[in-house]
Amino acid sequence: MLRVLLLLAGIVSGQGVTAQDTFRDCAECPEMVAVPAGSVTIGSYPDTMGRRQGERDRQQARIAEPFAMARTEVTLGQYRSFVAATGHETVAPLRDGRPLLGCNYFDGAGYGFVTRHTWQDPGYAQREEDPVVCVSWRDADRYARWLSAKTGRAYRIPSSVEFEYALRAGAATPWFWGSDPDQACEYANVADQAFARVYPERPRFACNDRYVHTAPVARFKPNDFGLYDMIGNAWEWTNDCWHDDLSGAPLDGSPWLEAGGGDCDARVPKGGGWISGAGWARAAVRSRDGADYRSFMLGFRVAADMKR
Repeated sequence: MLRVLLLLAGIVSGQGVTAQDTFRDCAECPEMVAVPAGSVTIGSYPDTMGRRQGERDRQQARIAEPFAMARTEVTLGQYRSFVAATGHETVAPLRDGRPLLGCNYFDGAGYGFVTRHTWQDPGYAQREEDPVVCVSWRDADRYARWLSAKTGRAYRIPSSVEFEYALRAGAATPWFWGSDPDQACEYANVADQAFARVYPERPRFACNDRYVHTAPVARFKPNDFGLYDMIGNAWEWTNDCWHDDLSGAPLDGSPWLEAGGGDCDARVPKGGGWISGAGWARAAVRSRDGADYRSFMLGFRVAADMKR
């Protein structure tokens, strides 16, 4: 308890932390978990079943300094507090010079932007404890900047290496719980048997997690760092700009931005979501979406420095 209070006060620098150290900088702020320094193998083998184009080859990531990661995805209630405090309005992406209003939605047959859908109504019912979705990378970045100004601590959207390092929590297997896809519903809200009742044509895990769409955060087992929903529930934005080729990408946790030909109008979601089968809901998977893109499956969580 003393260490948690010191972390909250910003006295402890973060050296020598364990993954169970936590802090919360304000009542409406996310609870943060200390992620210790260390190394882990990230990426996937070329012959991994379901491997997607653009996945990182197996490499060793080394994080030299501890950092903090939100215990859960940012919830609808937390995001609502941010909007109430700032009056923030999302920026609509453009297609052929015209704004795409609303949020991208899948009806079982095809995808398309639905004007009436927003983070307040993504097209299905949500609870205040569910992860907020239909938010763009720019929305997520603005939220992190608001937390930084409010608390005096540097918050950010995690880099893709930080995210995968924290997701794996030391595991080199396809999922942080191991190599058995049948265990997915103990640890993650993914495309499953409950999901298949609404979306019967989609790939899915064979288990049943009881949720069709998003679930309240922290309803499933955490990883060994004490982080919840790092796979499944909502896809999560990372800070990296999109690169077709990951050769030369940093492995120290820093985000890969414009260097190496990065397209910063597009960012890299990771983690899979409630709509993801085994091919997409894996530790190594990365996706590509425009920085202003909004989807009914895509949310975020924040990272932060340990020291104010």
